[in-house]
Amino acid sequence: MRKILIVDDDPEVLELVKEYFEGRQMTVITLVESRKALDTVLQIEPDLIILDINMPDVNGMDLLRTLKDQPITSFIPVIMLTGKSAPSSQVSGLVSGADDYVTKPFDLNVLYARVISVLRRSLQKTRLKYDQLNLLRYLIRRYTKRDFLIYTKLLKEFEDCPKYWKSFVPDLIIEKGNKYRCFNFESTQSIIEETFLDRLRTMADIINTWHKSIEINIIIRTKENMRIVSRIIEENKLPITVKFIKKTATKS
Repeated sequence: MRKILIVDDDPEVLELVKEYFEGRQMTVITLVESRKALDTVLQIEPDLIILDINMPDVNGMDLLRTLKDQPITSFIPVIMLTGKSAPSSQVSGLVSGADDYVTKPFDLNVLYARVISVLRRSLQKTRLKYDQLNLLRYLIRRYTKRDFLIYTKLLKEFEDCPKYWKSFVPDLIIEKGNKYRCFNFESTQSIIEETFLDRLRTMADIINTWHKSIEINIIIRTKENMRIVSRIIEENKLPITVKFIKKTATKS
């Protein structure tokens, strides 16, 4: 079931939209305080956010920029819902990362159509990103318990990479003593990209540019993708290990 977060300081609007969307088989979470939005997003992992600009605590445009500035939330599509109809306001919202813009007063059917349109384009990518982030958190918990130092460019509470690192920065780097392990998360979409082999070669070059012992890993989520990536690595004689991790492994 698709999950929508609506942030608006008007309880009547929230109730109206919630009832309409829930009647169309969507899960709807509402907020009247935008300052709680970021924590709520991290907790519920919505497929889409409907965000009012004129909020009394944190301005909706500022919240949009915050969401789009953080790797952990930047991929979530946002529809701006506001009374501002001036072209400059619409342009500002879209330039800041909004996926669409609906002005008040609005027709519920039109808003629903906009939501469906955005979800049609983004739902698969959004859920893939959530899967990768949940896997990242699982690996961080696992290696932290084993006293590894953690680096990741995907979460702001960690450094991107070790000091003096000048190579390609993978999704996750773990360090213990003089040994390092690098992990990159690959999906069906990413492995069919023309740049995939170049990315693998760039990762393999880390071994030659970093002065300590290092292991390069590609994380794959399906057995079919594992066969494809393993063949590419073997054919190109790359010093990369393919690791298959089922989605159920991230639970707990």
